[in-house]
Amino acid sequence: MRTTRREFIRNGLTFLSFGMMAPSSLVRAAAELTDENGRSKAGTGNILVVLQMFGGNDGLNTLIPYTNPLYYQNRPTIGIPKEQVLPISNSVGLHPSMSALQQLFEKGHVAVVQGVGYPNPNFSHFRSQEIWQTADPVSTVVREGWLGRYFDDDGHLRENPLAGINIGGELPRALYSDFGSVVSMQNPNAFQLQTIAPAEHNAEIAAFTALYSQGTMANSTDDLVRKLGLEAYTCSERIRKALQAEANQQDDEPGSPTGRTLDAPSYVGRTGQMSPLARNLHTIAQLIKADLGTKIFYVSTGGFDTHANQFPTQARLLQDLSDSLAAFYAELEQIGVADRVTLVTFSEFGRRVQENASGGTDHGAGSCLFVMGGAVRGGFYGEYPPLDDLYLGNLKFNVDFRQVYATLLDKWLGVSSQKILNGSFTNLPLFA
Repeated sequence: MRTTRREFIRNGLTFLSFGMMAPSSLVRAAAELTDENGRSKAGTGNILVVLQMFGGNDGLNTLIPYTNPLYYQNRPTIGIPKEQVLPISNSVGLHPSMSALQQLFEKGHVAVVQGVGYPNPNFSHFRSQEIWQTADPVSTVVREGWLGRYFDDDGHLRENPLAGINIGGELPRALYSDFGSVVSMQNPNAFQLQTIAPAEHNAEIAAFTALYSQGTMANSTDDLVRKLGLEAYTCSERIRKALQAEANQQDDEPGSPTGRTLDAPSYVGRTGQMSPLARNLHTIAQLIKADLGTKIFYVSTGGFDTHANQFPTQARLLQDLSDSLAAFYAELEQIGVADRVTLVTFSEFGRRVQENASGGTDHGAGSCLFVMGGAVRGGFYGEYPPLDDLYLGNLKFNVDFRQVYATLLDKWLGVSSQKILNGSFTNLPLFA
């Protein structure tokens, strides 16, 4: 079979997204840092999972001040009736669709950060998302994301091309890095070189590696394609080998489901189907168990821009969030890594306090977020913003979101946050 470089560029490199060009030394580093099954040789370490909620989640109907009459005055039709709220204190409670997260909170595995935001809030989805992802509310020219700067400063990405993984299509700005590349994929089982003729798979792989190992002029377009191609193939092979090794190990265990990497029936929600968010969190749990040396996982869910018909829409979204997070935590406990994994949620802004005429809410400012994990000190952080002292009709913030980031960097990932965040931000006591 004759295989040309052009055919491989057209047909073979459709399985990976890189934030930017990575050094070719990543291929050699990956081999040195992994065993024959693709697992990391670096040992165990803390892992951060970032969950972005696109659209601007309404924090006021997520964490509900059910004893405050101003809440019901501002929301006569979309306010959650007091008797339906799931109380987690004597003044606030969760949306009634979040019973699974309520149970995790009561067990001490969930921290609620109230009044999160930043100075001079921006009400544009795109700009506010950029602010949260770059951790810079002022500059509009910052390219690197806050997690990308973590990788640049820490060096993990230069040593291990799988140190950061985005589960999804487009690479989020938060993972943009100057000195490395972050893998972005939707399905680890499909994250592989798509050969042209299945019957000649091995021959095509051999031809691919031979073509892309050829020397080319440094910094040329061919050199870029060659490096990315080899690094992509190396990453996909590590993932395939690690997941296959886990599947083989489970096949050897009594009562294990043949051909299944992990058995997680709890991910099937009340609809009887696994949602995209649940599926992506299950994928992350698989990859954590596969022990690829990944430090950061990023995942997203959307639909929170509830300008109209908010009541049923947000109920469905929050139920999916709550059930998926609970199933994910249960799986982390099952595989024995709950104490090593911390998950943080965020949305680009909250919603206006007063409901609009369409049964929804408009873009706001301050909101809440959740931090979940076996090592997290559950409870409340920050103060619930007063409903009688608003900023342009919106909740005021009292916790800068960069305080949350600083805490995760300083106390969980073990690096200094000052350089990464370009400033000093008071840590929250989220970890013992």
